[in-house]
Amino acid sequence: MEVCPCSNPTWDRSVFTETVQTKFGLICDKKKEISLSETCAYGGMLIGAFLFGLLSDRFGRLMMFSISFVLTGIAGVAVSQSPNMQAFFAFRFFEGLGAGGTIVTSFVLLIEYTGLKYRETMTAVYHLPINLSHLLIAGVSYGLRDAFKFQLAISVPMFVFGLAVFFLNESPLWLLAKKKKERTVKAMQSIAKFNKKPDSSISADIDAYYYSTQGTQQEKIQLHHIFKYRRPTINLLCMAYMYLVCGMGYYGVSQYISKMSGKIHVNIAISAILVAPGTLLSIYLLNKIGRKPFLLSTNILAGAFMLFAVVVPSSFEPTWLKVLFACISNCFFFMSFILVFLYGVELFPTQIRTSALGLLSLLSRAGMMIAPQINNLNPTIAGYVFAALAVIGGVLTICLPETKNRELPSTLQ
Repeated sequence: MEVCPCSNPTWDRSVFTETVQTKFGLICDKKKEISLSETCAYGGMLIGAFLFGLLSDRFGRLMMFSISFVLTGIAGVAVSQSPNMQAFFAFRFFEGLGAGGTIVTSFVLLIEYTGLKYRETMTAVYHLPINLSHLLIAGVSYGLRDAFKFQLAISVPMFVFGLAVFFLNESPLWLLAKKKKERTVKAMQSIAKFNKKPDSSISADIDAYYYSTQGTQQEKIQLHHIFKYRRPTINLLCMAYMYLVCGMGYYGVSQYISKMSGKIHVNIAISAILVAPGTLLSIYLLNKIGRKPFLLSTNILAGAFMLFAVVVPSSFEPTWLKVLFACISNCFFFMSFILVFLYGVELFPTQIRTSALGLLSLLSRAGMMIAPQINNLNPTIAGYVFAALAVIGGVLTICLPETKNRELPSTLQ
């Protein structure tokens, strides 16, 4: 199409039979609305992670978990039926809002359900379904070439998880922190029964816990109370940078790699396959080494391999070496991502844990939004930026305390 605007454009439907661009006629100046819709979704995720973090600290993890999934499902179905771009923008925002909530609430629930012995393993296992879904989405998209049918197919299953509030227990740690004794006892007895453990002393143990903690925390703490204490403030600021860089680095380097091939379904599949070994390796390393050496190593290695990918000339043989270095860098970025989720949970007390994770996740989404802008730079400069950000993250890890084999904190003190 040489002339713009064109009253009757001819679309290339060899890959996708229908897209947002073809349905709404986004040509010429309107093409920028495609990227704007992605910004709406990421903006929703950014706000949703923080909002649902706050709400789950107040009203419970499980309730917000179910609501966020239902919201994602409703908005996703609405996206597939959008009559115009204005509605599409709005529904994409609310879809992102719900998705941001699902990520935060599901992870905190998982960690608070899990005992100290299995916390590291479950943190890595949590990301395996994400790897699998990343791979499956290429297959679903390959089978459903209509973008709106694809959208409907991935949205309807969300309603199933909305029923979780009727079948699962609320987080015992949250119930304990909110002094909801009867519900805490019921939840713990249910867990004990499932694990085939005695439950006769649970009520007395909870009474003893409340008695032992009297006077240690008179007021209900909120997120901003962190800044009254030096150590929690340092922890929050360092983790804020880590989350920003992990979001920016993982998604940014994934995009960096995808530009090396034009086959979109193959790109998505390869990207998913390459991070799976990092997830499996994380399961082993999280159980063997501390949080600090793990995070320091993955950040430094992510930066180093990204630097290798930049300095190797494009003409160097074999030509796939640059791609390999970038893929290894991306794998280490993803491993850092896995760890910071756990590290962020372990650094903050129960009453503000999800709020803190929501704030940190907000920064991660901000990093995702910034990543495409970095990739708009010259590829060499973009590579240097990703490498430098990772190395700085490794240095900042030195400021964080070690949390391996320690119980989750209950107070800021």
